[in-house]
Amino acid sequence: MKAKKIRKLLTICCLSFFSILLPVAGISQQSVNQKMRIDRRRIIPNAIAPEVYADALSLKITLMNLPGAAIPASHWEVEYKVFFVAEQDFEKSMKELNKAGKGRDLRPEYFQSRILLAEGKYSKRNLPSLKERAFFQEGIVFRDKVPHEQQTSFCSIMTFYSVKVFDAKLKKDIYGSDVFIVPPFEADVNDRNVLSPRTDLFLNFFVAEDGSLYRSNTKSASESTEWKPN
Repeated sequence: MKAKKIRKLLTICCLSFFSILLPVAGISQQSVNQKMRIDRRRIIPNAIAPEVYADALSLKITLMNLPGAAIPASHWEVEYKVFFVAEQDFEKSMKELNKAGKGRDLRPEYFQSRILLAEGKYSKRNLPSLKERAFFQEGIVFRDKVPHEQQTSFCSIMTFYSVKVFDAKLKKDIYGSDVFIVPPFEADVNDRNVLSPRTDLFLNFFVAEDGSLYRSNTKSASESTEWKPN
């Protein structure tokens, strides 16, 4: 009689255990097909939050405009490196850099926990259209490259770049280098209280008529030939 009670208790425990696991498995499968929606109020500093990390990232680099786009001699090239930097390391390093007056001149080596996610060099001639001035890198492994204990809410994805554009109309070289920093999540365009894992990174460059170089990391800028300040 006692053995039957024990078996019954074990059966109930097993069923309870699987009833907890099944919804999690369902969410995991759902995240493959569509972005997971996350309540902003659940995101707190230094908390483990693998749900805000996408499996993979993509990078789109766009030369939005240059005065000499239609001239065959015009060309451009860009080098980039994309890093993951752990939340606590980023905060500590930035405090030290700001104290030392180096907060505006960031370099990858300043961040000890950095993990290289992607790097590359791209150059292009024949630049008459926006489509011909865009470069894509897809399938950048993200979540599996980051140790679980570092998958916190406010890590930093840092995209360092250097760009050189020769504009044949202006007859000059235009240079620029810097870094864009974003968290692993992004806000829903229809509801700012809802977040989802970030899947896309953007580097956009715009050469003005006077040779000035403007930069943006928004999706909307990557789809336009006009400069619209944020």
